[in-house]
Amino acid sequence: MKLSIGEVSKIFNISKETLRYYDKIGILKPEVNSQNGYRYYLFKHLEKLSLILGIKLLGISLANIKQTIGSEDLNEYKNLVSKQEEILKIKKKELEHLEYNLNKSKKILNTVTNFKNEYNFENLKISNQNYSLYALDMKKLLSSNICPIGTMSLEKELSYLNEEINDTYIYLYNIIENTNVYENENLLFIKENPKNIEILKKYLNNEDISSIKIDIHERCVSVNFYGTTKQINEYILSLNKYFNCPKNNMAYVKYEFYLPKKTDDVLYFVNINLNVSI
Repeated sequence: MKLSIGEVSKIFNISKETLRYYDKIGILKPEVNSQNGYRYYLFKHLEKLSLILGIKLLGISLANIKQTIGSEDLNEYKNLVSKQEEILKIKKKELEHLEYNLNKSKKILNTVTNFKNEYNFENLKISNQNYSLYALDMKKLLSSNICPIGTMSLEKELSYLNEEINDTYIYLYNIIENTNVYENENLLFIKENPKNIEILKKYLNNEDISSIKIDIHERCVSVNFYGTTKQINEYILSLNKYFNCPKNNMAYVKYEFYLPKKTDDVLYFVNINLNVSI
């Protein structure tokens, strides 16, 4: 069986230019008729092309694929299979992450659709809260090289894990003199749990982990709110004044959902935990 470049192009739904490029770099060279220079593909080429496209789909470079195929070494193929397996695990995790986000968004949208902000603060309850947080500097995390290429970053792993346990990152809002609210956008917090600690230990030593731990023992009021950043800040100030909290106080805020707008007034659905300890 001899197939032309056009026929192979149709069978695999790839362009002729791609096949010519594979020929040029030597990863897939067709047979050549010595009499007329006509190039054609045999069944062995189709098998090889199928292998190349399957591996390439996982994001492995053509250079690595060419090296493995050209080596004809079983160990090279074994290493390539291991690399494919690792990439598949990451892609699977990313798809699970996407599916989780879709389901979570559906639930939150149902909540937000029927939600009304509580402005009668007498209806809000105060509770004692005891838990531990770990402070993470996002700017350092995103720019760090603590993760080898091809593996998940600390930030990504924690993001996926926090979603699995139905929790999200927590942001710190500082209340200044009961007139302004300042959000530290670079600093975020995660709640202490065995899985989070396990991940932190993969990237940080015990001393570093201890240094970012914060123990919370406070009386707090917890309330959901839907509005713009400005409205959230005003609401936090109103809560702080109503409960006669210190003028310089703090609140922990979890972002559950946001609605993009054509203007800069993006709407956020958040959970606010205000420290009302005096």
